[in-house]
Amino acid sequence: MIVVHHLENSRSQRLIWLLEELGTAYVIRHYERDKETSLAPKELLDVHPLGTSQIITYGDLVVAESGA
Repeated sequence: MIVVHHLENSRSQRLIWLLEELGTAYVIRHYERDKETSLAPKELLDVHPLGTSQIITYGDLVVAESGA
C-alpha cells in the first residue's frame, strides 16, 4: 500500500489529491513540525534524509517531491 508522509504545512496535499482522483488506496502518516524551529521530526528524517515532505513510500521504494 502507498504511504503518504504528510508534514504539517507542506505541499503533500498534492499527493493526496492525485491519489484520490486516481482512486488509489493509500494511508497517511502525519508528522508535526518542531514548534521552535519548524523543522521536520526525526521520524520523517528516518524516511528521507532531507526531512522534506512530499514523500511517498511503497514497500522499499521511497519517492520524494511531487515532480518525480
